[in-house]
Amino acid sequence: MFKSIFGRMFWTYAILLAMVLISISIFMSCIFSQLILRKQIETVVSVASTLEQHTVMMQIERKDAMSVQGYTQILNSWSRFTKSDILVMNRDGEVFESTCGIDSVPDAIMECIDTDQIVTFKSTFNDYYDHKVISVAFPLHYKSNVIGAIIFNRHVSDLNKSVMEMMLMFLLSSCFAILIAFILVYYQAKKISAPIVEINKAARNIASGSFNERVQVTSQDEIGQLASTFNFMASSIEKSDKQRQRFISDVSHELRTPMTSISGFVQGMLDGTIDDSSRNDYLKIVLDESTRLTKLVNDMLEMSKMQSDQFRLDISEFDIVNLICTTLISLEAKIEAAQLDVNVDFRPDKLITLGDKDQIKRVLLNLIDNAVKFSYKNTTIEIKTWVEGGKAHVSVSNTGDGLSEADCKNIFDRFFKTDSSRTKDKSGAGLGLSLVQNIIRLHNEKISVKSEPSEDGASHLTTFEFTLEMK
Repeated sequence: MFKSIFGRMFWTYAILLAMVLISISIFMSCIFSQLILRKQIETVVSVASTLEQHTVMMQIERKDAMSVQGYTQILNSWSRFTKSDILVMNRDGEVFESTCGIDSVPDAIMECIDTDQIVTFKSTFNDYYDHKVISVAFPLHYKSNVIGAIIFNRHVSDLNKSVMEMMLMFLLSSCFAILIAFILVYYQAKKISAPIVEINKAARNIASGSFNERVQVTSQDEIGQLASTFNFMASSIEKSDKQRQRFISDVSHELRTPMTSISGFVQGMLDGTIDDSSRNDYLKIVLDESTRLTKLVNDMLEMSKMQSDQFRLDISEFDIVNLICTTLISLEAKIEAAQLDVNVDFRPDKLITLGDKDQIKRVLLNLIDNAVKFSYKNTTIEIKTWVEGGKAHVSVSNTGDGLSEADCKNIFDRFFKTDSSRTKDKSGAGLGLSLVQNIIRLHNEKISVKSEPSEDGASHLTTFEFTLEMK
């Protein structure tokens, strides 16, 4: 019953509603009893005033046989109207008129005469009744003197019957209201538990490898937000799984190519397929492939290290302009071989920043090296620095095929290569920009990319821009 959220919610609300109904019923029973008793007393009070006038007029001032008979008829009429036995007694406690044949009264009645106040109590009336009755005694006045009392006896069962009738009406209306409440609780519990059941089912499917599983978002409340978060998580897992598969595929490919080349050339040299005159050329190829393989493994290890909590930056002050110039000098041969010009715009000429100098140099090397690889011949690479918003900004731009909108979104993913880069960049593994993004992220800074058509319309200007903290 309480194993599911629906069961716990439904039965918890049901028990609470039942407890509330029972509590209200007990409370209302007491209220109804007091209310009916008060109404009974109010009724007999008005009747007692009328009987007092008739008693004085027909029993004291006119005590003939016709008056006595008329008085008796009046008492019987009021007895039926109030559903009570009516007694009239004198000051000495003697009953001189009764609708039920009682000829003696309890001593408690005398308090009404002695105190000249209305007295109410429950008793069997000197064992005249089998069950207790409610007795209400009113002092009888004549010429400002108390000469006796008028007593109304009503069975408690009659009052209880009235209370039960009112309680029955209350319970019927309450049961109808509770039925509506149960329906609403059932519907609400289902509404809350159904998405959770669906999320649980989807989570099981994802755990079994079905990463395209999603849940339907039907509300904007916390459950709807949970469903949205779950879908976001599922999308992230699906994307991560695709990246993992692509990672394995790309790593396998990237490792297989140099290893196959190395193995083939070494085998050729061993079995004599490659003669001695060509051996040095092929050894150079083997060395290049080994270097490429080593760089790939080192980059992967560096990437893994950066994504762990143990990686620490060596923060220091350095001139980013000077670092850019040093980086350009180290890539001068590549730039000249690609027949490219370099245009720099440093504002100011000296810009002191805070960061890990070696890691930022790696960022510059990657960005400028990519700009060289993917630039058209006889174009210009532009490098700029400026200060904006309290941050140092650095941008590297090149003119080439450019990037699509989708490429710009995925360019920093591991092993991602655009279609054009697959034909032009034979040596890279697609880890450079991912490393760049991780380095900038570790500095708590931002890096972005945009690619826009050039003025001639035949090429695109692609710009990578990142920020650094200033001293």
